Amino acid sequence: MNITIIGLGVIGGSLGLAIRQSVPGAVVTGFDDEERTGSALNREAVHYGATSLAASVHDADIIFLCTPVRTIISLMPAVAAACRKNAIITDVGSTKGEIVTAAKKAFRRNGLFVGGHPMAGSEGKGIEHADPLLFQNATYVLCAEKPKAAAIAPLTRVLHAVGARVLFLPARDHDTIAAAISHLPQLVAVAMMGMVAAKSRTSRGYLQLAAGGFRDITRIASSPYGMWRDILSTNAAGIRRIIREFAGLLLRYERDLRSDRSARAFARRFTAAKTMRDAIPKNSKGFLHPLFELYVSASDTPGVLSEMTTALFKAKLNIKDIELLKIRDGRGGTFRLSFETRQDAERARIVLHRRNFTAL
Repeated sequence: MNITIIGLGVIGGSLGLAIRQSVPGAVVTGFDDEERTGSALNREAVHYGATSLAASVHDADIIFLCTPVRTIISLMPAVAAACRKNAIITDVGSTKGEIVTAAKKAFRRNGLFVGGHPMAGSEGKGIEHADPLLFQNATYVLCAEKPKAAAIAPLTRVLHAVGARVLFLPARDHDTIAAAISHLPQLVAVAMMGMVAAKSRTSRGYLQLAAGGFRDITRIASSPYGMWRDILSTNAAGIRRIIREFAGLLLRYERDLRSDRSARAFARRFTAAKTMRDAIPKNSKGFLHPLFELYVSASDTPGVLSEMTTALFKAKLNIKDIELLKIRDGRGGTFRLSFETRQDAERARIVLHRRNFTAL
């Protein structure tokens, strides 16, 4: 199978690394500027680097467009002109509406296009931050209609092989959901930081008191605008709608705070929010079924993580995801371990208990 990746940044590079590790027989060709292509070759994210777009796609079975949204759209005519008639073309753009609409015009004769969006990313930028495990347990949205399912089976097999969980969604639904769960939070984080930055000019206390909760909520405010420019412009209508809806909720909260009888309303909201928050799958990077979790307390000593994972390895238990939730220097921390089945999680609990770990 010949696979071409156009755009060798963190997502394209991670795809190349993951495919080379997980898809036997796949030959990966990359295309980008000379410097990025050279870096991808050095990292062994691709087998070959093409010197032109046409050369990169002419014999490809699957083509990934891993560039910003506007660039994806601009590349489509050239890809359609050079690709094989039965090639599968997909993208990794964060919005889907404009991409899918443009693809219908570009790929009328050559190629079968299916919009894609891996719900995974990295705070780093560039091929040096590429990670072959980036797509493990990540929801990978494909905007394909049911009649296309058989035709794009080679693509879904590749995505499953790199560890992704494929979810089929219409482009419009994807953009509506993304506006609420991704695009709005980004703008709220930016707005919160902007507000506090303005207030901190007259009082240093704002930033000095900005501890865990505020930092957690505003972490994504560090995202570069260059990454968001195309997202905001290509889903502007959906983002405007969700901003209005969210602003309406805040105004309702503001009105309720004027009343002495608001406590009951806020109690209901807090309870409902906790119930919904707890229902979010913690271990799929997106919105699919959760894995089965263990919370393991460990001392802050050299080798403790190795001891834990080695014990599970010897028991032939596969950790699907691991996260350090909290740590106290010199004392210890809590790890969240995730397993594919409830039975694996229970076996892991027993194994770790025998090694004197507290696992719940």
